[in-house]
Amino acid sequence: MALRTVRKAAWTVAVMLAVGGVAAAGGSKLKERADKLASEARALANPRGCEKVEECEVAGFGHKPCGGPREYIAYCSRTTDVKALQAKLEALDAAEREWQGEADIKSNCGLTRIPRPRLEAGECRAR
Repeated sequence: MALRTVRKAAWTVAVMLAVGGVAAAGGSKLKERADKLASEARALANPRGCEKVEECEVAGFGHKPCGGPREYIAYCSRTTDVKALQAKLEALDAAEREWQGEADIKSNCGLTRIPRPRLEAGECRAR
């Protein structure tokens, strides 16, 4: 029984190393930092409070390994500290680049189109 447990543990480690190591499996400090910055950026991007669609904005969020943002988020320019959000998004982009480089993460290199903002029930959204 103990030998079976040891073999299973050894197999698990071998699989993790084969698919990019322990860091790629989510144990990386760089990944944790990027996740924290992503949460902070989402908290800064307030989609509520706009009265017309012209007050809504979209911003690139995160980084795809082939380049460009991995997604876009919408926010209301009236109720969002835009400078703080932009600084956080830049930090997120840098953190994701560093983590993706460490973990040797690849992308499908598909284009992520810049969505147009829309205002729906008082909330800015990305189409």
